[in-house]
Amino acid sequence: MKTTLLLLLTFILFSVNVFGQPTSAVDKYNTGKKAYDDDSYPAAIEAFKDAIRIHPSYEDAYYYLGASYYYYDQYDLAIETFQKLENMNPNYWAWFYYWWGNSYFYQNLDIGKMQEKFEQFHKKFPEKPKYQQYHHEAMYKIRYARESVEIRKMPKTMDEPSNMGSVVNSEFEDYQPQSNPTGKILYFTSTRKGSPYNLSSFSTTSEWGEDIYEIEKTENGWSSPRVLPSPINSTNNDGSATFSGDGQTMVYGACNREEGIGSCDLYIATLQGNSWSTPINMGNVVNSDKWEAQPALSADGSMLLFCSERVGGYGNSDIYMSLRNPFGEWGVSQNLGPIINTPSTESSPFLSADGKTLYFASYGHPGHGGSDLFVSTFENGKWTEPRNMGSPLNSSENESNFTIGGTGEVGFFASERKGGMGLYDLYTINIPENMRPTPTVIVSGIVSDIKTNSPIESWVLVEDINTSELIATGKSNSATGKYLVVLPSGRNYSVSANKEGYLFYSKKFDVPVGTKYSEITQNISLSPIEKGAKVVLNNIFFETGKAILDDESQLELNKVIQLMKANPSMKIELGGHTDNVGEDAANLKLSQDRAKKVMEFLINGGITQARLTAKGYGETAPMADNTTPEGRKANRRTEFIILEI
Repeated sequence: MKTTLLLLLTFILFSVNVFGQPTSAVDKYNTGKKAYDDDSYPAAIEAFKDAIRIHPSYEDAYYYLGASYYYYDQYDLAIETFQKLENMNPNYWAWFYYWWGNSYFYQNLDIGKMQEKFEQFHKKFPEKPKYQQYHHEAMYKIRYARESVEIRKMPKTMDEPSNMGSVVNSEFEDYQPQSNPTGKILYFTSTRKGSPYNLSSFSTTSEWGEDIYEIEKTENGWSSPRVLPSPINSTNNDGSATFSGDGQTMVYGACNREEGIGSCDLYIATLQGNSWSTPINMGNVVNSDKWEAQPALSADGSMLLFCSERVGGYGNSDIYMSLRNPFGEWGVSQNLGPIINTPSTESSPFLSADGKTLYFASYGHPGHGGSDLFVSTFENGKWTEPRNMGSPLNSSENESNFTIGGTGEVGFFASERKGGMGLYDLYTINIPENMRPTPTVIVSGIVSDIKTNSPIESWVLVEDINTSELIATGKSNSATGKYLVVLPSGRNYSVSANKEGYLFYSKKFDVPVGTKYSEITQNISLSPIEKGAKVVLNNIFFETGKAILDDESQLELNKVIQLMKANPSMKIELGGHTDNVGEDAANLKLSQDRAKKVMEFLINGGITQARLTAKGYGETAPMADNTTPEGRKANRRTEFIILEI
């Protein structure tokens, strides 16, 4: 990293050390310095070496030779050069200790030496307010070295990971996986050859540009990768995609676009039927004039995490968050703070389906070397101290993009470790229970017209049935009618489908703390608003054997009130029904009393009594078999039928 600090000091170093050097050495030095400033490190290295051959004690030439080796990733030679510089002048400008320490960090062979060099940097570098951030980073690196020693001694936390093999991986880079909530679909980015959107090599490394792919878990294993269609993929680099739980909203990073705000921006698109909408730049509420990438959407699509190099962060790249309000607008981005972010680099966030377990990669938190994977949870209004996920998931190489779905037993990640097919490969690994997210319940199905059985695009709302809090909004797909919602444990929910011109449908789902992961199929049939249409009010509840409404019923009853206010000519009959347990007369009276109680609630909500009729049917109109507990529960219901519209 070439800092502004170094640029300001270039003239100082030149004026202090150049005078007195042989002219030919100075000429070689100046040639090297120009190449260095142009990021032409091979040429700079040769020029500085020439200057040193002419004048073996040329300190500035050693300084910039070591820096050139450092930026050219030749850390062994950088270490050797800085050692020579220290031998000549241990009081030389102390910034070289920063490079020296980082050389040991990136080399990941002698963590004790890394600590030593950053301690020397911290001791010798000037203590001035404008240099405080560098001392701050040095202290982090010292802590990193000290604590990493203990982490690397810890026993393995899980079994060895498995490479996903040649069906999924290629000889190119395969990385940035993201699992859907069920763990049965995996999206990832690849620079492999063969995409119709990248027909020629992007670089001398024979990469073919980034495109987004998906694979699906089948009975026979993972399917072959399928490249996503245009406009998601293009002839530019398209990568680091994230999808909402229902797969119908996507955010991804795109670079160097004409309408871009920074070098790389985040774009959003939605699945409209069978086709994706044209991606839209998320604007300067989310993007900055710097680099944004590696987004992660929450399962309900209401929270976006991403990485940014914008001014004002804690390090090179920080993790930020933006929240979407119920109207679909994204809020101003917020830094996740110093518990998650360090003065180094954080990357590849993933928020699990429970909405509170965060996985991410970091160079700054203590670990096994390179980029390690960490887990943190959001508790009591803040993130917990990140935990290193341990070996063998983490290695001495770079790991990133951990993702997990379904039961939480199997995770996916990308790694540069030895033995892969390409530079980065995708791996699977069994995750111990203490590192899994909180289990969720997945509810999915198809919304259709009850008369034609045709798919319907409708709003799907997730609400807390006790507080009426709107938790998440989504839509069923217009072409297929498919929807999917994720219900984290610890609440009782109402899941409802609503579309203009149709009666709503609601169902209650109790998901207490300790619930195990499950998938529920709940197809929904909506009735057009017309005379004779009927709907069961599934989320109206009474005390046992009484006509006293539970508080949980208010959410459903308020939906009826809203429906009738939106259709002021509608008149309905409220019907109360029971099972066949007990005396016929008692059941008839109970059902009548309950229907009246619902009518009273609607009247108190502003619906005139002239539009309402209450009638008890007792056990005379069952909709299910009374011989089973499930059937009897279904028969104990309140429903309404439209009399006039």
